[in-house]
Amino acid sequence: MRVLIQPCGPLPARGPSSRHPEPSMSRYVAPLGFTLAAVWVAVIFVLAGH
Repeated sequence: MRVLIQPCGPLPARGPSSRHPEPSMSRYVAPLGFTLAAVWVAVIFVLAGH
């Protein structure tokens, strides 16, 4: 009897890591969005004050 070893067996376990190759980038995307929102609100207040 021959045992068949499939090379694509471990790939489903590594699927989520291949979808997000740089997980550290998500740490910077959220603060950047909050910063841009705060700047936009500040611009609106400055324009509304004049």
